[in-house]
Formats: sequence, structure tokens, C-alpha cells
Amino acid sequence: MPLKAILLDADGVLWRGRSVIEPAPEFIRRARAAGLSCLVVSNNAGPNREAYSDKCARLGLDLGPHDIFSVNHLAGPYVAAHHPRAHAFVIGSEMLVRSMREHTEVTGADEWLAARGAGGRAATPDDLQLLADIDFDLVMIGIDVNVNYIKLALACVLIQRGAILLAANPDYSFPFAGGVILPGNGSIVSLVAEVSGVEPHYLGKPSLHLLEQIERETGIARAEMVMIGDRPETDYDFARAAGIFTYMVETGVTPKAELPEDSDDVMVLPTLSEVAEQLGI
Repeated sequence: MPLKAILLDADGVLWRGRSVIEPAPEFIRRARAAGLSCLVVSNNAGPNREAYSDKCARLGLDLGPHDIFSVNHLAGPYVAAHHPRAHAFVIGSEMLVRSMREHTEVTGADEWLAARGAGGRAATPDDLQLLADIDFDLVMIGIDVNVNYIKLALACVLIQRGAILLAANPDYSFPFAGGVILPGNGSIVSLVAEVSGVEPHYLGKPSLHLLEQIERETGIARAEMVMIGDRPETDYDFARAAGIFTYMVETGVTPKAELPEDSDDVMVLPTLSEVAEQLGI
């Protein structure tokens, strides 16, 4: 089948932190000129589609809200479809809470704590008394730059009482400006999972939930797509599970020596410029 869509990871492929990875704007221009859709497939549950689109505009990337497929966009529809009667407790951004609330019943950790006089400040030992009060069916964990001990404790208690654990992604780290690596969502989720003694269900790559959402919304079949990523354990494993050819670029967090060897389903290239040449765009 002819190529119709290019799936692009964001961090490490299009940008690092607030800085664009320079071949990216030109790559997207060339792909669009060739009649190809460019779709961002991101494990980040923090920004919503509009926030992602605003960032793309600032960085000179010709990508709009409907080109963004992130866990923020997926989480609400997923919970509504698979756990329709669940009331979700969300550790994550306010944008994640708002996005999910369009589809299902949710309460953000920050708003739950604020309603009990424990929000907007450092947790105290007395706040642990709140553990007796909490009762939700499901815990959703996305990246939360204000995560603290009480939020983690609340999640652990809920899960031990039978709540389902959903998580945006298993990424322990992500690349930031200046070449530094910062803690990712997976580092938070692993703590909660270890304490609670459960296996989380991840919505992001390498699971295929994001791909299934893309197929539903765009009508493009996976056989008409290629993937461009920088992390073997998420991007490559995601595409390989779907039977999608993958280009791995060397602009992300994974050292070149740890990238997969070229084979029938993957090719490793320095930047998006070389990928464009391979695609003939």
C-alpha cells in the first residue's frame, strides 16, 4: 500500500525541551509537500492538543491540534470505553484532568487535596490522616512536576484497596535542553507499582492504544504508515508490534551503540534529513 502517514515521536525527534531539533521544520514541510500526513505520537500525558499545537507553532513546526496523538488525548476515551463506570483519581497535569473530564468522571489529586485543606503546600505528617478518606475505582498517572509524598501515598493506598492502575508510559527519562536527561513518568509509576505490588497498564508506547486511536480518527491503516523515533524500548517496539517500518534517529536519549541494527523493519539514521532522503521527499 502507498505511504500516507508519518508517525513522529516528539521528544528527541522534533525537539529537546524548548528547543527544536533543526531538521524537523524542513522535514515536515517536505513531507506535507509530498502529500503525507505528519502525526505526532507522544507518550506525554501533560499537554493537551492545543498546548502541543502552540509549542509546534513556536518552534516552526507545521502541525495543528488534529495532528497530535498523545496519551493526554487518549486517556479519557480509553477509560470511558474500557472502564465506563470508574471514577478516576488523576496524578498529572491540570490539562490531563480537563481532557479526561470531557469523557469520564475524574478528580485530580491537586483538587482532591485542596478540598481538604492540603493543597498548594508541602505535605505534612498530619496529611497522612487523609489516607483513610480516599475511595476511587481507578488511578491514572501522567507526568506531574508537582508530585509529592502524599500523592504517591494516596495512589498506593487506592491500588492496595483494589483500584486499577493506569499509567501514561514507562519512560524513566526524557531529553531536555542542554543535553541533560530528566526523570520521566515511568520513574513515578514504578515506585507506586512496586509499593502496591501490581503491574501498571500503560496507555502509551509500546502498547498499541495510540495507534488504534489514530486509525479510528484518521481512517489511515497502519500498513500505510512509517514510524520515526529515538527510543528502541518504546518507539521501535511499538512499531514492530504493529508491523510498521521504523526509522530511528540519533538525536534522542539513546546512545548510538544501543540503537537496533538495521534490518528489514528498522533503519538507524543520524537525523530527519537522512530520513527524508530515504523517503524520497
